[in-house]
Amino acid sequence: MRKVFIVGNFLTLFLAAAYMVFSARKKSEKFKNFFALCAMVFLCALFQTLNFFASGKAFGIISRCLYLALDVCTVAFIAAFIASIPKFNRMKYCLLGFFALSAIALSAILRRTNFTCNFSSPIYLLIISYIFYTIFFKLDRLILNSMLTLANEKISYAVVCFDEKGKCFYLNRSARAIFGHEKFAYVSAEGYKDKLKRRYSKDMPDFIKLSQSFEIGEEEHKYETEYRIIRDKKNRKICSYLKLTDITKEIALIEQERFRTEHDALTGIYNRNTFFKYAAEILQKNMRTQFLLIATDIMDFKIINSVFGENTSNELLKLSARLISSKKSPNKICGRISGDKFAVLVEKDFFDMKEVQKNNDLLQETVKKFNFIVKNYIGIYEVSDHFENVKTMFDKAMLAIKEIYGDLEKKVAFYDTPLMEKMLSDRQTITQFESSLAKGEFTMFLHPQVDAATSRIMGAEALARWIKPGKGVIAPSQFIPLLEKAGLIHKLDQYIWELAAKKLAEWKASNNEMYISINISVKDFYYGDVYKILTGLVEKYGISPQKLNIEITETVLMQNIDIHRNILQKLHDYGFTIEMDDFGSGYSSLNTLKNLEMNILKIDMDFLKDWDRNKKNRNIIASIISMSKALGMTVVSEGVETKEQAEFLKESGCDIFQGFYFSKPIPVDDFKELYVNRSARNGQY
Repeated sequence: MRKVFIVGNFLTLFLAAAYMVFSARKKSEKFKNFFALCAMVFLCALFQTLNFFASGKAFGIISRCLYLALDVCTVAFIAAFIASIPKFNRMKYCLLGFFALSAIALSAILRRTNFTCNFSSPIYLLIISYIFYTIFFKLDRLILNSMLTLANEKISYAVVCFDEKGKCFYLNRSARAIFGHEKFAYVSAEGYKDKLKRRYSKDMPDFIKLSQSFEIGEEEHKYETEYRIIRDKKNRKICSYLKLTDITKEIALIEQERFRTEHDALTGIYNRNTFFKYAAEILQKNMRTQFLLIATDIMDFKIINSVFGENTSNELLKLSARLISSKKSPNKICGRISGDKFAVLVEKDFFDMKEVQKNNDLLQETVKKFNFIVKNYIGIYEVSDHFENVKTMFDKAMLAIKEIYGDLEKKVAFYDTPLMEKMLSDRQTITQFESSLAKGEFTMFLHPQVDAATSRIMGAEALARWIKPGKGVIAPSQFIPLLEKAGLIHKLDQYIWELAAKKLAEWKASNNEMYISINISVKDFYYGDVYKILTGLVEKYGISPQKLNIEITETVLMQNIDIHRNILQKLHDYGFTIEMDDFGSGYSSLNTLKNLEMNILKIDMDFLKDWDRNKKNRNIIASIISMSKALGMTVVSEGVETKEQAEFLKESGCDIFQGFYFSKPIPVDDFKELYVNRSARNGQY
């Protein structure tokens, strides 16, 4: 036995020294503690070896005390080493302390019986050998595995690990929520991996990424799934793992954002861009199906908004959206294009005219308490070319509405080819206007005005004419309304004003005393300083302002009355002759005549219609003339087409005639030849 313990002590000395050499090369704290522990074990073994070769008296009190001190120090160093181990892995090493204490107790008992061998050294050898193995070959791996396990348990996405044979050996908490708990989860995860494998006819690729849904509890969750195979440097399969990321909330947020992007915030139906996009897709996918593109427009919606308030108008819009989308049919979509304008793409077979009337009645109910009529106009375009721009289709449907807008009887209009031709012609007119103006294609015609008493030509009204190369003279009705709507009329008016002023300067040089009347529209006041422009022309050409008469309609005077009235008053004070044009066709406000100094009143030509059969018309004409005379105004009557009309107006006291009975509007050169030169010769018409 003595020899065995001697060999054991020498082995302990050798291994303790070796462990000290290995640990001395390491710099971390745990290896420093291990080095100190090995040193204490070395000292214990050395002391015991020396005692084996010493006399028996060595087992005295001093020897026992040294043994005890070395054992206590060794246990203390073991405890210090265990303390350096991370807490989550520390409990595995607490048993080492128990063995060390047991060794001390056993040795103490044996010493009291004068047993010369000490069991503590071999136990210490086993302890440091175990520690050496764990810290050099196993501890870091255990710690790493523990850390990875703890980390995986905390992460939000699911992780499933498989060995090289495809057997599941680990699922984190999120994965267990998907595949279940305990053994069933492992089987379920393997089954899911096998399903992925069956997707491929050949070998499964090393990386797969796809989206799938799983039912967790009673809710469906969408996951982004990644499957990856891990290989070593020799391309041998080591293991594989699944990573499943819950993207349910992200998809919900994307869907919400997509809904906000594609839908109108107020009504909840498609917005303009989305409707046009999806309508085009539907048309191109259903080439053999006949479709209608329907546009709706609520009459006088701005008035409803102003009078009844935003809440009422919004309710009206939301109701309109619900009505057009309430009846479901294949390939039908609805959208709010702008303001109160909506669009519907529907298969022709599912369009119901009765539904249109029903919707109108329901809209009327919304404002019924306000005693206001709501008219929802419908424009219908039958799709002939499925690849045509949907916006163009909508414009065509709106063009159909334009033809019936304001008509309380009609509510539905269909687009046809003549409407398209008119629209193209109107656009061409607007597009060509400014270049034609610069080229001098617009010219001034003069409509003679005749003195009722002497039949002498007193002057003329300046009218614009468009003489287009290859097309001749274009009627004013074909371009004047378009220019007014497009906000371009002021450019044409100013152009004609300058031509009139220039012509008056020529006449002045030849001692001709005739005047020219020019027209002013509402838009002229908004796009320029009318007073500055007209007085500038007078000064530029050196003409008398009394020869440049200004014609203005009642409608102009009724808009921004104070501003327009002040400008006209300044023009009157400057010396211009002011004419009220088309009196009786508009508001016929006597206050205007009272508050603004007018020189001439022009009776609207409509009063001469049926004058011979309608006594009221004759009485109204006579009354207007009589009133004008009382106010000191000259009376001009437009639209004189017959000798009888001229005689009646002359008897009623009219001062000046203008109409086709005397002359139609003619070019300036013809006017000069027929009237200016003739007037100079004999002074008669």
